[in-house]
Amino acid sequence: MMSNPDDDRARPVGLSLVSAPERDLGDRGLSVEALRALRQLERRTRTGDLDAVNIRDAQALAQLGLARHGPGGWRPTPEGLAYLQRGGPEASPDDDASKP
Repeated sequence: MMSNPDDDRARPVGLSLVSAPERDLGDRGLSVEALRALRQLERRTRTGDLDAVNIRDAQALAQLGLARHGPGGWRPTPEGLAYLQRGGPEASPDDDASKP
């Protein structure tokens, strides 16, 4: 049986899917950890640095369409990069460059 994407039990606590018309309305309510992971993925794409990324945070981003996993590992999607460019909540790309 396939999971129903509208079933709240299929999503991590604190995250929810956003309908298409709402996707461009700003804050998706990302946790601090998920936002940090998205910044790390963006930095990985930009600089090639391989910062460790929490797999749960990356999977949560993937459920929201902000990241994907491919042959080269986890990468931000165009939507994830756009989220950071819009500013997200304090989405400076190098805010946590020195954090583990």
